[in-house]
Amino acid sequence: MIEARVPAEYGDFPIPQGRATPAEVCEQASLCLGDPVVQGVLEAVDTHAVVLNTQRQIVAANRSMLQALPLEDPETCQGMRLGEAIGCVHAQEGPAGCGSARACRGCGALLSVLTAQETCRTTTGECLISTQNKGRWESREYAVRAVPLNVANQRMTLLGLQDISSRKRRQALERVFIHDLQDALHGMRNWMTLLHAAGADPTVIAERVLDLSSQLSASVDSQARLILAEDGELVPEIRTTSPEFILDRLMASLPTDLAPRLLRMPQALDTALIRTDSEILCRILRKMALNALEALPRGGHAQIWHERPSGCLTFVVQNPGCMPPEVADRVFQRSFSTKAGQGRGMGTYGMKLLGETVLGGKVGFTTNWAEGTRFFIELPGDV
Repeated sequence: MIEARVPAEYGDFPIPQGRATPAEVCEQASLCLGDPVVQGVLEAVDTHAVVLNTQRQIVAANRSMLQALPLEDPETCQGMRLGEAIGCVHAQEGPAGCGSARACRGCGALLSVLTAQETCRTTTGECLISTQNKGRWESREYAVRAVPLNVANQRMTLLGLQDISSRKRRQALERVFIHDLQDALHGMRNWMTLLHAAGADPTVIAERVLDLSSQLSASVDSQARLILAEDGELVPEIRTTSPEFILDRLMASLPTDLAPRLLRMPQALDTALIRTDSEILCRILRKMALNALEALPRGGHAQIWHERPSGCLTFVVQNPGCMPPEVADRVFQRSFSTKAGQGRGMGTYGMKLLGETVLGGKVGFTTNWAEGTRFFIELPGDV
């Protein structure tokens, strides 16, 4: 058994994109249905499982897989590629559907299937998939296992997908909490050491310790909200507010050493009000701002403003950098992080989840060298 990799003969791209005809897919499906071994394997495994042809199209699926598909008629998955059937956000970005977009180069399921096809050996890997189904954005993680099959002298691949999202979520939450807890305790210890020293100002130190405890409390509350949001149980407290109030609150929440580096851009007076959960919105904008500030070069500044380009209120946070393609393609995936060794990856994922699933808005970004990187949240409607 081997780990998934990009087959050498394909280089970085392109991945083979041809498809079997509907008649050929039907014939392949009949072969699978008539093979008792294939049917036995599909029903025996306790994970989602599909049989793919050499063009990576679905020719058969087990009951678990069919029940998990977001399709009105799951049987119509026959002939689709995996990403198309499960609603992957990248499935329609490339010229030939699933497997042809730039983001597909990092897909663990695709790489596992290609490696199994090339080596004729069982291949394992992990796959991070973001889906958009019925207006709800989700991020899922799967352990994947691709097994070469020979069905009536035709090469096929059995692909099993075990949902490990809960485990990954727990690991990520634990890392975030432990990281924030260690930071807060380290800061408190430093300030208490100063308090123990002669000449220290108890009032100043008390303020710093209170600030650190507030940050830790906010971190715990943030993770609790994410858990509720993922379970569909977070109910926003919708109230009428103004864009300027949101920005005032955001600026006041930033660390004193970082706040001066976030420039609040002057703009025309906007008296229109919005209805939203200001607490959740401020948390989203704060994370956008902190990400932008962390990415700044020495002496650099980030910017924040709000606008109404299409009648909907949009908050924008910009820094002058440009994300590399391999980062941009995965930026909202739950377990993806650019912070080496930390494996946190909850910040941008949380922004997307809370902004879209809870507030009903749209969270996205643009990145290029001309305008830098801009993260935005577009909110629905006015009062």
